Amino acid sequence: MMPDKTSEILQKDTDLRFPHFMILRASAGSGKTHALTRRFVQFILSGKIHGNDLKNILAITFSNNAAKEMKERILDWLKALYFGQREKLDQIKGIITITPAGGETTPEETRLMEKAGEAIERILDNYSDFRIRTIDSFMATIFKASSVDLGYTQDVEIVMNTRSSFEYAFELFLRGVREGERKEALLSEAIYKIMESKPGTSAYPWD
Repeated sequence: MMPDKTSEILQKDTDLRFPHFMILRASAGSGKTHALTRRFVQFILSGKIHGNDLKNILAITFSNNAAKEMKERILDWLKALYFGQREKLDQIKGIITITPAGGETTPEETRLMEKAGEAIERILDNYSDFRIRTIDSFMATIFKASSVDLGYTQDVEIVMNTRSSFEYAFELFLRGVREGERKEALLSEAIYKIMESKPGTSAYPWD
């Protein structure tokens, strides 16, 4: 079994002091999502992190696909723990503390499996509290919550006009095109591909 490098990144819950900040700088495919998934699982299963209700935990990522993938990974982790998958149990035991109820003598691993099952039930029963959002949706939520303070009505709608942004970016690109440079070659190649893809009977590519 390969060593779990995220154990070197994530602190045990008893060592965490809040407010707590952790920045992961790493290249693509190096395990950032894996570490963030374990951090989320650590937060909801720990017996030492106060206020760790599902509705109090927010994860922010870049795209809808990334948010969807992270939700799936968290649920996969919890299911693996619930069914007693050895590798997952060993990894998560290194970063969380299971606090037994008064007089409870249930083995730690059994209690961990039970808590994972309870967490799955909480997520399914209160799915809207399972908040893994994109940066855009998070900022939109903040804006709408503060709309009156900012001078807007409460029913204000946010509309993303990507066309104007694209036209502005394309104009900046064209201004930077110089004969013999890389940008000119890219533009020429794009124009060639557009012309190649147009129907033979059409005077314009967009017909």
